[in-house]
Amino acid sequence: MIRTLLTTTAVATMIATGALADSSSATKVETEAATAMPDGVYEFEFHTLSPDATSGILASNLIGKAVMNGDNDQAEAIGDINDVIITRDGGVRAVIVGVGGFLGIGEKDVALDMSRLSFMTKGDDRLEIVSDVSRDELDQANAFKRPDYIPDWMNAETVREEMDKISESARTTYEVVREEAIAPAKKGLDETVSSAWTAEKTRVNARTVSTEALIGAEVYTGKDRNIGEVSQVLIGEDGKAEAVVIDVGGFLGFGEKPVAVSFDSLKMFESGNGALIVTAPFSKEQLENAKTFEPAEYKESPESVILKG
Repeated sequence: MIRTLLTTTAVATMIATGALADSSSATKVETEAATAMPDGVYEFEFHTLSPDATSGILASNLIGKAVMNGDNDQAEAIGDINDVIITRDGGVRAVIVGVGGFLGIGEKDVALDMSRLSFMTKGDDRLEIVSDVSRDELDQANAFKRPDYIPDWMNAETVREEMDKISESARTTYEVVREEAIAPAKKGLDETVSSAWTAEKTRVNARTVSTEALIGAEVYTGKDRNIGEVSQVLIGEDGKAEAVVIDVGGFLGFGEKPVAVSFDSLKMFESGNGALIVTAPFSKEQLENAKTFEPAEYKESPESVILKG
């Protein structure tokens, strides 16, 4: 359908320009990094070469996490973990906590003994890092200095700097896509919509249209405005189509909102080239303000979900 065609066009444009190669890769790294960094600290079970299962916490899961001065609702963060120091036998000797400053600027790194930390269980198996260290202790503590011969590519400050670069790269990517792909594709969509609507059409009996033909069909208002695309056909207890789900809004499949409308409110036409054209008696505002389609809610109470004309 039109959206599929436009998606292909947009991707082809990005490949042809060559301008997105580096920045799109950066965006992917940013997305993967965000996915890989959960909000809390998690302990999990795993197997080593030993036959018995054991449990532990990833050191990478500690990096960037806040250290709290208590486990109650009034607790405050005293800093965040920038690095972890382990012993030769594999134990954790200390964590490097960045204290003071703002967003990593002007903070002081302090090596805090692991024995001064504890883990408090929060919701969903999430752990929160708590310490009994006081603010005065941290302020008076000597600043931790990383040895010059040890690379600092993994410390939190470096990660923040790299993430800033990635964010800027992502913004540049968006501007390139908007100017070189989305804007021309949207113009083509407007022209396609206008052409489809003004072309000669023949009214067809909606009940004779197959589900296969209906899925993916573009839906228009009573004017020449495309309001979405049919993504599902909902069958009632009598085995007949009761409603359709229209993906409203968004662009090229992004940011859409599924809305269920009654099947009987639709009118269907066949264009001169055999394409199916579906119209609905709803305005763009009505559909945008309609209740979002949720399968569970529809199953429980179809009448409360379906928008009727």
